[in-house]
Amino acid sequence: MALADYQTLVTQMVRDESGAIATTDRDTAIELARLRYSQDVERDLTEDVTWVATGYYGPLPEGWVDGAWIRQAEYPIGRQPLELIDMALYVDTALGQRLAVPYALGIGAVVRVTYAAPHLLVGGETPADTIPAVHREAVASYAAHVLLKQLAAKYSGERDASISADQSNTESRARNYSYRAKECRAAYFAGIGKVDPLADKSGGSAGGSGGDAAASVSAWPGRTRNSLTRGVL
Repeated sequence: MALADYQTLVTQMVRDESGAIATTDRDTAIELARLRYSQDVERDLTEDVTWVATGYYGPLPEGWVDGAWIRQAEYPIGRQPLELIDMALYVDTALGQRLAVPYALGIGAVVRVTYAAPHLLVGGETPADTIPAVHREAVASYAAHVLLKQLAAKYSGERDASISADQSNTESRARNYSYRAKECRAAYFAGIGKVDPLADKSGGSAGGSGGDAAASVSAWPGRTRNSLTRGVL
């Protein structure tokens, strides 16, 4: 699914008839949704990296992108049990980012690096989309959530300045956008199978219209009924 398809889907979800949401606002919301999804559903990659010179530093994996982080490094490869070595990302002001290990490896040494990277969603001449098809609607829902929150804030601000009959209409629109924003946020977390960190104890989104809490039975401590206490004479 190309970036343009996400743009169309989000536009359909929001349906901003007032024209308050600009194209740049929509694209920013999609980018925020990509970052949110990258945080909630990590993209794990594994690559073999070859040391081009003897030493402590090696090149980055070919698929490395900004925001990626190292999970583990295996060296030598194929040993049983698995042999892991410490590895970190080293930033050199002159040479940029490199992999670093605590002891020197020989030229030609091959290290199997497992790392997590943010998901990609870009358009243009070289489009890239790493978001699984099953989660595309969820990601679009989160972007719609961001935009609907903006619309709710817009009309909430106008409500304070409005008077008479217009005030009632503005309040209704603000309330409607706020409710729809919460619905879209809930749809995102339901779609990826995660629990909303802002959800209240009753299972609904914070501030939303979650279901009623289940009934519970409480016991009153410290009192025994229908029994006799025999004292000491």
